[in-house]
Amino acid sequence: MALVMFDYDGVIVDSEEIFLQNFADACAAHGYKATAQELIDCFDDNFYVSMSKKGIEEAIINAILKDFKQLQEPCLEGLQLFAGIPEMLEQLAQVHDLYIITSNLSSATKAILAKHNIHCVKDVIGADIEKSKVKKIQHVMHVNPLRPAFYVGDTKGDMLEGRQAGTSPIAAAWGWHSEERLRQGNPDYVAHSPQELVKILTELPTD
Repeated sequence: MALVMFDYDGVIVDSEEIFLQNFADACAAHGYKATAQELIDCFDDNFYVSMSKKGIEEAIINAILKDFKQLQEPCLEGLQLFAGIPEMLEQLAQVHDLYIITSNLSSATKAILAKHNIHCVKDVIGADIEKSKVKKIQHVMHVNPLRPAFYVGDTKGDMLEGRQAGTSPIAAAWGWHSEERLRQGNPDYVAHSPQELVKILTELPTD
């Protein structure tokens, strides 16, 4: 039985449009105007790294993130799951331990999962536990030592951070980044649908 960790936005929920609009508004409030594509490009790497490369100071990045979370929080409940996600999670939970890694608050994400009658996820690791995605992933691995670990994400940056954290990264090609861009992050596997991900993770040797 392996650990399977999922990015939330772009893998579990279809949040791209609302996410990018709120992010653009938060950035604009601090003097940084960006197109949707420019914001998507920020997730080619760790967000902090990408914004720093644009010459934006850490204090401004933190202020943008704070404003973004305030804008995003009221929108969370209205986000829709991607088709096939509940079934995917139920099937995978029969053979693996599932976790969700999110930049949202753990409690808010758990409430949304419960609303959709999803109770098979062992835990949600949100921004209230760790801010760094790598540290969130490693937190799960520390609690569950010596277990094969997989991280499922939808951006090139997810692939890089999943690898950095010590997992085997899997690209979810139904999310934000195209398959071509995801492959630039050197994932171990690429899934084009939730059902294909089930096939990958139920056929892998994990012992």
